[in-house]
Amino acid sequence: MSFIITIYTREGIVMASDSRLTLNTEEVSPQGQRIFLAAGMSDSNYKTFLAFDRIGISIFGQAEINGAPIGGFIETFMREQQEENPTVTEFANKLKEHFRTFNPIPDSGFHISGYEEIGGQFKQKIYRVSPFHNTVVLSNPENQNGEVQGASWDGEGDILARLLQPVFTQDANGQFQQVPYFPIPWQFFTLQDAIDFAVYAIRTTIDSVRFLPRAKTVGGPIDVLVIKPTECIWISKKELKRN
Repeated sequence: MSFIITIYTREGIVMASDSRLTLNTEEVSPQGQRIFLAAGMSDSNYKTFLAFDRIGISIFGQAEINGAPIGGFIETFMREQQEENPTVTEFANKLKEHFRTFNPIPDSGFHISGYEEIGGQFKQKIYRVSPFHNTVVLSNPENQNGEVQGASWDGEGDILARLLQPVFTQDANGQFQQVPYFPIPWQFFTLQDAIDFAVYAIRTTIDSVRFLPRAKTVGGPIDVLVIKPTECIWISKKELKRN
């Protein structure tokens, strides 16, 4: 599993992901009890990519195909699309159709983000793509003012959801009282705020998973990509190195 997040502000788009590759296996005990195991195989797995220096891709869900990391298949697909020069929308649909040709179709999901020039203006497009479910869904539809700021995340998102959702406690009379709740003001986020929140969201998930009695499916370095109308910037990215 994974944790990826995409945050969109008026200034630009931030995409971030963890780096852990987990092998999920199942065993049966002598008593016939099914035991699920999740073993961390690598903390150097790439889950965020940049295509054509303008389209961001993040992966969650199934991280391998036929025993190989899915990242290699993404890079092959990007090379094959080099001459097509697709828009963000076209790229999202092509990616979905590409992975639907696999047998079996991988249960992987993708965030596809970037800008499209529409009517002389650069418009943000953030898609959630699921080849297994044959869907391409726009995550940032425009509001009546023609703009929107917000966030979309996938993978092991339950920890962040607990932090951001309203919480209620039950008193001695059985009545529920809401704990003070302060929703995230996405509309006021600057690009730097978005970067900071993306790192916070993944780091909090990694640290929480570490101490909880659950599969350690999120971990490793955090990769952060910023996409603006005229440039893309890697805020942090794993580099190959010699030990």
